[in-house]
Amino acid sequence: MAGRIPQSFIEDLLSRVNIVDVVDSRIRLKKAGKNHSACCPFHNEKTPSFTVASDKQFYYCFGCGAKGNAIGFVMEFDNIDFPEAVETLAGTVAMEVPKEDVTPQQQQKQKERLSLYDLSGSAAEFYSQQLRFHGERAAPVNYLKKRGLSGKAAKFFNIGFAPPGWDNLKKALSGDGDDEKMQGLKDAGLMIENDKGRTYDRFRNRVIYPIRDLRGRTIGFGARTLGDDKPKYLNSPETPIFNKGNELYGLYECRQIRQTLKRFLVVEGYMDVVALHEFGIHYAVATLGTATSETHLHKLFKIAPEIVFCFDGDEAGRRAAKRGLDLVLPILEDGQQIRFLFLPEGEDPDSMVRKEGKDGFEQRMKNAMGISEFLLNSLKQDIDDPTSLDGRARLAKLASPLLQQIPGKVLQTLFWQALAEETNIDTEQLKAIAIIEPKVALEPKPKEIAPPANNSQTLNTYSGPAHPQFDDYGDSQQYSGDHDQGDEHGYSDAPDYDDYQGDQQTAPAPVQAKEHPLIKQAIALILHAPQVVQAFPDLSFLQEFSGQYGQLLQRLTQILSATPAQQTLDALSLLAIDPEYQSYKQITEAYNQTQGHLSQEQVATDCLNQLRFKAAKQIKSKVVKKSATVGGFKNLPQEDQDRYKWASELFEADILNQKLQKVGGKVDLLSPQDQEKYKQLNPTS
Repeated sequence: MAGRIPQSFIEDLLSRVNIVDVVDSRIRLKKAGKNHSACCPFHNEKTPSFTVASDKQFYYCFGCGAKGNAIGFVMEFDNIDFPEAVETLAGTVAMEVPKEDVTPQQQQKQKERLSLYDLSGSAAEFYSQQLRFHGERAAPVNYLKKRGLSGKAAKFFNIGFAPPGWDNLKKALSGDGDDEKMQGLKDAGLMIENDKGRTYDRFRNRVIYPIRDLRGRTIGFGARTLGDDKPKYLNSPETPIFNKGNELYGLYECRQIRQTLKRFLVVEGYMDVVALHEFGIHYAVATLGTATSETHLHKLFKIAPEIVFCFDGDEAGRRAAKRGLDLVLPILEDGQQIRFLFLPEGEDPDSMVRKEGKDGFEQRMKNAMGISEFLLNSLKQDIDDPTSLDGRARLAKLASPLLQQIPGKVLQTLFWQALAEETNIDTEQLKAIAIIEPKVALEPKPKEIAPPANNSQTLNTYSGPAHPQFDDYGDSQQYSGDHDQGDEHGYSDAPDYDDYQGDQQTAPAPVQAKEHPLIKQAIALILHAPQVVQAFPDLSFLQEFSGQYGQLLQRLTQILSATPAQQTLDALSLLAIDPEYQSYKQITEAYNQTQGHLSQEQVATDCLNQLRFKAAKQIKSKVVKKSATVGGFKNLPQEDQDRYKWASELFEADILNQKLQKVGGKVDLLSPQDQEKYKQLNPTS
């Protein structure tokens, strides 16, 4: 889509589509009086609480609060952004989406992203064909057989083979040295250019695991060497379409199995995911050489209410689990569940599921440690005698600040009760401790370390049944989770894939100054109630906030001031072609996770007012410091004097308003001095 979608077209589109037809084409609706109902597709439930009103052309879930019109439903259900949802709906009613003018830079950026998706998809197809037909296919096929992998699973995950050689992919996709395609292959992370300007394939003599986003588009690759090349495991680098901290291997495949996803199992390796799926555990996903991120958690909790983290049972696995606990607590909401599964030392999910089968492995998950149990056990490990008076006091001091972070009120109450039982201290006293005690991380983040010198691990000979389907991948049927017995998994025990590095090292990102949480909250609130921007004729005070989110907030208010919007979807349509559209959408979704989908007009107004006072305080502080360097206030530039005056009057007005509230809003009951100030600050009153 080349440009902004006109609001008039959006309104015309919504008037032509019937939301009942749109929803019913994706989930089965039942007539319930004048409305239609179903079990909500956005959270797990047994009794239908999801309602579609044909007269209002609106949907609403009484269970999770999800609501919106036909465009909003398509965005949420299909996991696509606003422009794509409009295109999808327009296609159902034979409407062509008009495009308003955009800058050449925006058009070029969009064209480049689409090109990267196409090239990555073509590369995935190339690797898949090589596994089927290349003359040296025996090596990867034998490796996969030894790992107990069936041909059906290989096809379902689109596993491929990068043959030995420096330019196989380059020759296949760049044609006759097309410069534009060559640059695209480098931008997609598929080729590397050395210091001499020569380009070569990134992946050579490796088994290839394509990484797909929720829409099924190939966005990156993981690869395992078939020789002695280092590193043993190699990921695509960060690209405009691939961010390792946002994506999960296997999540797309989980959504393709026709089943209700009640939980996710988070593991560490590609083969772990594939093996678990073969045994019928179709809810396993893996991080991509990074620790689990907040984005990962929000993405998974949006689909299912429970996450089970699977770790090695050694000390490294427990340290990784503690780091995960530090991440989880601040975002854990009521109705969400986290558990920690620790496998016996020397075992991984691949080897464990082959020994115990689906039932045995799922029984382990049922017995996995709950988050409250793991939290308290982890803290007690650092206390010599947790049952003594000193030990219980120490436990209260360590745990209370951590529990204070939990946003889910019911969940937090249960945590307080568990801690009170452990320490014999009243919950109110524990909450008081939480306020005065600083939070200490359960496990500090590890320093970057070099990969081990030798990662090699010998694979046992596969002793299970033969795999005739490898002889002809083209005959493989739809993957159904059939499994075979096989050998042990060969992944390293390192929990965060310390040995899983690319060819190029990424420089550490510069440290960003911490921004006030009100700024991020204001973005979400304004997108819920965009009309409040018109109540603030002067928003120049936002220039005081210069961080990443401060700049996003300024841009948002500028757009909405220029083109007033009354509804969330109106605001999102205005932002549809903005370079930071996804940032705005993610902030809003994160806010919905904690605050719901209700109208937030008054809350948004209060939030902007708080930011205005914070800006005024910063202005006064800066001007006072500056005046000391120029010999006094009178020597300051007029602009600084005006800013100081604005900030001072803002605080004076606030004090007067508080006094007015105390006297019932009657100005004549104020002191003569305050009445005079009130007249000065409100000359039209």
